[in-house]
Amino acid sequence: MVDSLFILRSDINNFRMNFIYKIREKEITVFLIKMLIFLALVIMLDFSIGSILKYFYFKQKSGLLYRTTYSMDSTRADFLVLGSSTATHHYNSDLLEKRLGISVYNAGRNANPIFYDFAVFQSILKRYTPKIVLLDFNVEEFKVNPDDYDKISSLLPYYKDHPEIRSIIRLKSPYENYKLLSKIYPFNSLLFTIGIGSTNFNTNRDDINDVKGYVPLYRVWTKRITTDTSIKEYELDSNKINTLKSFVYECTTFNIQLYIIVSPRFVKYSGSDISIEIARKIAKQSNFSLYDYSKDTIFWEHKEYFADGIHLNNDGATIFSNKVVDTILKSKQYLHIKSKKPFQ
Repeated sequence: MVDSLFILRSDINNFRMNFIYKIREKEITVFLIKMLIFLALVIMLDFSIGSILKYFYFKQKSGLLYRTTYSMDSTRADFLVLGSSTATHHYNSDLLEKRLGISVYNAGRNANPIFYDFAVFQSILKRYTPKIVLLDFNVEEFKVNPDDYDKISSLLPYYKDHPEIRSIIRLKSPYENYKLLSKIYPFNSLLFTIGIGSTNFNTNRDDINDVKGYVPLYRVWTKRITTDTSIKEYELDSNKINTLKSFVYECTTFNIQLYIIVSPRFVKYSGSDISIEIARKIAKQSNFSLYDYSKDTIFWEHKEYFADGIHLNNDGATIFSNKVVDTILKSKQYLHIKSKKPFQ
């Protein structure tokens, strides 16, 4: 009798365990199916939203995003200007064209470090070889700044179609290859810019009224000149230094005339900047020159040439562009290029 009860209890326990196992197995199966459906929906949404953002991004016909796309995919100008906001606002493309007799495009982009300049330059070299490149170089250009790596995001929309810039993009993080599996990721930091560029609403009219990439400013600065007395010692970013070296190397390889220029600022500097000195040495090693206008007293004495403490207004840019042309025409490396047609 005891053995029978034991067997019965054992059978009941086995039945209960099998029943519980089957329920759990069914729950797991249902859970996995739901997860797969969820993942499929996420992928579909990512693809759909990413495709829409990509369409509107590359639909831009003016403004910041359009100029980057045009610089990388379309321009065939003989003379290129590269750099950040001081490049965008300081070099009058029409004036340079008229005085030098060659086609000019200003491919600068606001608030972007030398990584951006080199990436755009690499894309251009895949299509054609410009004759002259002007690189506008900033004070403290080589300073360690984590934000400068975040700004590489401006290049993400071009990752797929421009393999030549992928090494620059990977500087942002070692996981960019995986993040870029997402269709939305290349555009998620540009949603506002895409939005205003795709409508008639644009709060920055200066940004869309460019002249061959040159964006004139018409404000007039009214404040007194400031003096920078801080010690010019800071940690150097080896990636930035190596990027300039690569930039100079490409110019040497393709026989491109390179002019590295530091723009005027409405700031008096008490000491020399280590980034400028390093850039000067790098340029000199390849028989190029760096021209430093950051201490040009002509501009220090005329605040009416400035739109703010860093950027020249259109009047100041006209004067500065003429000075740059004079410098180029007098330089030993300049070759007289008479054709006004774009390089074919």
